[in-house]
Amino acid sequence: MEFRTSVASAFAALVLASSVATLQPVLPVEAKAPIWSNNIKVPYRSWLPTQRPKEILLCVHGLGFSSLSYTEFGHVMASRGYGVYALDVRGFGEWMDKRENRVDFEGCLGDIEAALKTLRKNYPGCKIDLVGESMGGAIVLAAASRNPQLVDGIISSVPSSDRYAKMSSTLIVGAKWLTNKDKPMNIEAEVVERATENKQLQKKMASNPENRMKLTPKELKQFNDFMKGNYDAAALIEKTPVLLMAGFKDKLVKPEGTVELFNSITTDDKLLMVVGDGEHLLLEENQLTEQLTDLLITWLNHKH
Repeated sequence: MEFRTSVASAFAALVLASSVATLQPVLPVEAKAPIWSNNIKVPYRSWLPTQRPKEILLCVHGLGFSSLSYTEFGHVMASRGYGVYALDVRGFGEWMDKRENRVDFEGCLGDIEAALKTLRKNYPGCKIDLVGESMGGAIVLAAASRNPQLVDGIISSVPSSDRYAKMSSTLIVGAKWLTNKDKPMNIEAEVVERATENKQLQKKMASNPENRMKLTPKELKQFNDFMKGNYDAAALIEKTPVLLMAGFKDKLVKPEGTVELFNSITTDDKLLMVVGDGEHLLLEENQLTEQLTDLLITWLNHKH
């Protein structure tokens, strides 16, 4: 019943969305990297309106991707008046060129906490929301559960750990672990081919040098262990408004898993939206639709 009510509420919210948007000029993407945490420069990108932002959206990407995957999302939301920042999760994006090039979820959560504090200082009185997709969706749930006083809202797309072909993937990682846990293995088939049926988009994601499609069994085990903590993080979100999303045609993460995770979130200020024609990616890699944009903005405007 909770699931049905939430979906109905989502479609009702869509009706409320304005059909005419006021677009604003967008500043060029910033190239500098601020010192956000322990004197470590955290790579990030930003898309900002020329006027003071309505709200700030801090985005976290999915497994294998980087902050670059939010380029279209950033431009679109900045043109609607929102300030958009996206950081690279440790082990991905520009982290691949650094000494600290291994996946590190605890380090990433520390980066996000420091980023939230910096953004609050730079934008006094401005609401700050976390946005994440897939792995990034799980990361923002964990970050918000640890820092509720720093987060005004959460948009989490397909954050569930309940994946298709999960058993076979676990067996493969286990076998590789026994052979050499530090030898990178290719995850392209698992991530790219299951993320979308669009061959052109598959090719683009696979060939993007900013994406990292080879991880060690040790890193993949860390990823799986982190994703399993989703339910604990969800239960700790007691007041922060949450918008959870899933793609009905997702071939990587089961929509049912997102529904179960939604029911684990403690706050009553939560909304679940299942996109009927949506695949795994709803926000990243140029998959944001105009209809979904209107819905996101409606939710941002009406959340408590």
